[in-house]
Amino acid sequence: MPITATGIGSGLDVESLVSQLVLSDVQPTENRINSSEARYQAELTAFGSLKSALSAFQSIVASSAASAQYVGKSASTSQADTVTASAQQSAAQATYALEVERLAEAQSLASGTYTASTSTVGTGILTITLGTVSYDTNTQSVTGFSAKTEATPTAITIDDSNNTLSGVRDAINASSAGVVASIVNDGMGYRLVLQGTETGAENAVTISVSETGDAGLSDLAFNESNSNLAQTNGATNAALTINGLEITSSSNTVSSAVEGVSFTLKKTTTAPATIVVAENLEAARAGVNNLINGFNTLNSEINSLTSYNAETSTASLLTGDGTVRNLARTIRSALNAAVADSGGAYSTLAELGITSNVIDGSLSVDTTKLDAILANDPSDVAKVLASFGTPTNINVQFVSSTANTQAGSYAVVGNETSTSGSLTADSAILVTSYNGNGNATFSVAVDGGAAVEVTLNNNDTTTTEVLDRINTALAGAGVTASLTNNILTFTSDSTGTASTVEITAADANAIAGLGISVGTGTAGSTSVDYTINGNATTANDNVITGAVGTAEEGLSLRIIGNAIGDLGSVGFTLGLVNPLNDLISQLLADDGLIDARLDGLTSSVADITSQREALQLRADALEKRYRNQFNGLETLISQLNTTQSFLTAALSQFVEPLSFKK
Repeated sequence: MPITATGIGSGLDVESLVSQLVLSDVQPTENRINSSEARYQAELTAFGSLKSALSAFQSIVASSAASAQYVGKSASTSQADTVTASAQQSAAQATYALEVERLAEAQSLASGTYTASTSTVGTGILTITLGTVSYDTNTQSVTGFSAKTEATPTAITIDDSNNTLSGVRDAINASSAGVVASIVNDGMGYRLVLQGTETGAENAVTISVSETGDAGLSDLAFNESNSNLAQTNGATNAALTINGLEITSSSNTVSSAVEGVSFTLKKTTTAPATIVVAENLEAARAGVNNLINGFNTLNSEINSLTSYNAETSTASLLTGDGTVRNLARTIRSALNAAVADSGGAYSTLAELGITSNVIDGSLSVDTTKLDAILANDPSDVAKVLASFGTPTNINVQFVSSTANTQAGSYAVVGNETSTSGSLTADSAILVTSYNGNGNATFSVAVDGGAAVEVTLNNNDTTTTEVLDRINTALAGAGVTASLTNNILTFTSDSTGTASTVEITAADANAIAGLGISVGTGTAGSTSVDYTINGNATTANDNVITGAVGTAEEGLSLRIIGNAIGDLGSVGFTLGLVNPLNDLISQLLADDGLIDARLDGLTSSVADITSQREALQLRADALEKRYRNQFNGLETLISQLNTTQSFLTAALSQFVEPLSFKK
């Protein structure tokens, strides 16, 4: 940096003068820039707070859209230590007397003792099968077993790599056999203990053993032939009565006895427990209050940012701001709107007892009025606030909807489709004539009834003639034979799950010549397909849901009692909350009202930097100009000083006039 010597000739404090001159020129602009930046930053913070408050309100709005909280059911119990209960929206309001005679339990088996967990137990294959076990505690033996429907036996290989007690335990636990194995030291030795993974009589197991090498694995057998394990606890069903009706359950959670109500059994009762299913009005009140409190929090934030103190004539940061004013007006308008065709007795918040304070805009609720509405019909509240469907048929219940479900009226139809039971022969007809070759005889049983015998003993020459003879013999039996590629098919005249065809007997000629063998065919079926507005639906546990891409997408309805036919219609409305949620989403979107303002403020802050840079360039130019001017002044003064010195020296050489007279 060059040495500044300005002011040496004149003696002036030029540095101070230059600084003050530059400052006096740029300071007003700099003050304006600083003030603008401070305001922009403050407004950025304010709009950030407003956006955060609006986002928090949206979360509350979204939760308020769930209709179940307004029309849900609660279940109370007089013996919470004995039995508890929960109720779904579909549950009827009622009181139940429940007695628990026995809890459901899982089976437990224990082996004999071993000296250590590493003791060798032999090799082979353990086959574990789920089912119902009959066990004689006196003889400690399995006396009967019925395999669980559709249960698949689990084969576990025990070889040299896992033929210890702990190895068997680990192998069982690595399988999906329906039991958990552990090793227990009872003081007498180490035992392999098996515990059923599920309670209920049909969830017991039998264990068969096929030894392939070292002996000893058969000590773990538990079946009708060898009961080498001790059953320390039998698998049992829970036994209970509900309003005097006897009920059994494989689980201590009983959810299929009363529609919409689930009972959890904890212990047996000595006196009936009283279960009361009622409207959950507390949850409904909480849903309403959450919405009110959420809006009031947002409203308070808006008031704080836009208020004006008349006494001190002091405005808040965003007083009069058009963006905030528009946002607040839009949200309040959405809350004050009326629900078109709500399907209930009310359509506005005011009718529910929820009104606005004219001073600060906050919401308050007339609890007496709201409680009376809830006590009469809580669905009236749901129809105003939440998305709600109102069925015209008592066998249809509204369950839920999604953001994609459109308002409208939707027809519901259940179409039942039934098929017939049938049996198809193993192969095509090879022999049509039995003259001299004996008879071809077989028997057909239809729908579980008595078998009808068919005998072919004539000289038929074609498969068509064979078919005619068979149908003549089966006339009135409720079954019809047909041919496809010369293969016989017997079809029951009835439909549904009880429709069956069975070949109960077949002689050698029937087997070889007609392709018929003893066996049961495919049972008939009955299915119900439900449509909403003529469109197919998906079904799960009696709840149907509108398909993706349709106006009814996400609309879920519960069909009571598998009702079929014309099931009326469901009027679906969005209530006030869903449109409000959509509105807030628009306000919070990247191209929404708030982000547009934030982007503008961010741009203004960025522009401040450019203004500062320009102001600095101007200040540098001014300083340079003033310094050049003062340097010129210094040069002039220096020249004048030089001239002064010369003149002073020159004049000093002159003789003072009349000095000789002195």
